[in-house]
Amino acid sequence: MKKKKLKVQVAALAMTGAIAAAPLTVRAEEASAAAPATTSTSSTEASATAAAPAASTATTPATSSAATSATAGTSTTATSAGSGASTETGTAASAGTGATASTGTAATATTEASAPTAAATPVTVAEVPADPATTVPNNVDTVVPDDNKQGTDIKANASAKFGFFTLPLADINASISAEDAKGDKTIAESNPRLEDNSITALKNKDVVMQGDLSIAKEDGAETYDSTASAAHDVNKEDSYSLKADLDVTAVNNSINASADFIPNSNDISVNNMETGLRATFSFGNDLEGSFHTPTDLEDAKKHYELSSADGSPMIYRINYANSKFAKDKVSIAMDLDLTKMTPLVNRYSSAGANYKNLYGTDPVTGKENHIENYNYPASEYKTRYQTSVFGNLKELINNSAKKIQLVMKGVKLNSASSNPVETETENEKTTTTEGTVHGTLVGYMKADMGMNRVKGKASYVWGAIQNDAGRDSVTGQNNDKVNLTVKFTTTEKKEKPVQPEEPTQPVTPVAPSNGGGSTPSLAPARPSSSAPSNPGTVLGESRPTASTPSGEVLGENRETPVAETAEKKQGAVLGESRPSVKGVSDRATVATGDYNFTGLWASLFGISLAALAGFVVLQKKKEN
Repeated sequence: MKKKKLKVQVAALAMTGAIAAAPLTVRAEEASAAAPATTSTSSTEASATAAAPAASTATTPATSSAATSATAGTSTTATSAGSGASTETGTAASAGTGATASTGTAATATTEASAPTAAATPVTVAEVPADPATTVPNNVDTVVPDDNKQGTDIKANASAKFGFFTLPLADINASISAEDAKGDKTIAESNPRLEDNSITALKNKDVVMQGDLSIAKEDGAETYDSTASAAHDVNKEDSYSLKADLDVTAVNNSINASADFIPNSNDISVNNMETGLRATFSFGNDLEGSFHTPTDLEDAKKHYELSSADGSPMIYRINYANSKFAKDKVSIAMDLDLTKMTPLVNRYSSAGANYKNLYGTDPVTGKENHIENYNYPASEYKTRYQTSVFGNLKELINNSAKKIQLVMKGVKLNSASSNPVETETENEKTTTTEGTVHGTLVGYMKADMGMNRVKGKASYVWGAIQNDAGRDSVTGQNNDKVNLTVKFTTTEKKEKPVQPEEPTQPVTPVAPSNGGGSTPSLAPARPSSSAPSNPGTVLGESRPTASTPSGEVLGENRETPVAETAEKKQGAVLGESRPSVKGVSDRATVATGDYNFTGLWASLFGISLAALAGFVVLQKKKEN
């Protein structure tokens, strides 16, 4: 252990701080497990110190878009810096598999599908490229091809060259996973083989960026909701804004710790710097909606905005030409932008009079200060060495925004399908469903660094994880994905069935009294409106009755009524004017003129015969 420590310190002193990233060794023992380097690895290497600071700047915008899951294929360190040892830890950037990523990072990789199966065709907008002097190359799509990367990877190597002999000084392959960032352990505690220094004394969570997603109605009627307590209620009729917040303090922590570790770090040369960020947003398979697809550059700027959330200058901007906009997914590219940085004092110890200040405008002379982008040709080395140093890069990052936000407007949400819940009352049925919006943010930074005979490369690759404060309540407290859950509520009114009206019960006619007898009258009941002039007269009441009813044959000795003229019979009630005779037999006479009841007797006789015949038939059947 002492031997190893001495070797690293000697290297640091030889570089006078050139290998600022050397102490960033998080897991040096993992270097042997890394995949062999390829020729493309050089694109991802950057001296540790440069990478650390640069990484922090790159991460600033990165935080604005929430990163979700860590995946392999993260950083691609160029260990081919000229030492054989470094080649062992290098990883092929072009491979895109993140072989160099530690197992911890790989373990956090997820295969969660966040977008609908049938992806919509993305659109792009035209934009005039930025002045190369105010930015740096951005190859984030090649270096970090996987949107689901989470955690931080640090890789660095350095060597000293003496004639034809090259002495390896440092070879670092470190990875802090999303799981490592959950606890309070330091980098040294998680990796006992690492020596103690200002870098390894940092907690794991202090070197991993964190993000959060929130939502609000676009009309400003409500404040942004991060859904930390419950899913956010939405309506398909409304338009919404999504906001991705990112805290990139982790990058500043790493850079400042690197500066504390190496003596004279301010004067270490930095060149060939690259950095960039990519934020993606998509709907889960349980949510149907659409992002705004811009028609031109002005429309894109109106609906997609990147800004500082803490008041410090932004050093990243959206590259609209390299961004992709589709209904179901948007991918936002972010480049380094040095035009908005305020004046900074040059930290190089021997800066000339013309380079005492960098960026912005000199308040005394009104002249624009030199903008240092840490990329210069070899022919400008003697001049640019005064400004393109680690001390100025650290100052740039520390004075830029540490909290940034990316706002997307014009988001429409139509329906969701997860977690359906139905409740019913007497009058209505209510159904709630939920759906998820996914956010990711990945980025990288790499640079060459060195001094005199010592040369090195370093790189940072990162992916943001969900912060604790805004963790989505539906996704769960153990989920590191930057998610946002929304809820739809639909209400259906119940239609009451029409009750059929009960039919009116017919009124049973009341039988009039027969003068003391219980036998009802054969005459039907008449409504009062149609009653005759003498409604109390019973049918046949005025018919003649036998003078001596006792012992007489029915109808005997009855008087024949006098026939009325036809004129008198018109319109008369049946039997109304018939001659009235006293006696019960008169009331039983049928109003047919048959006073001897011949038809009646014939009918009774026929009924009796029919009844007898039926009885005989039934008896025979019974006997059979």
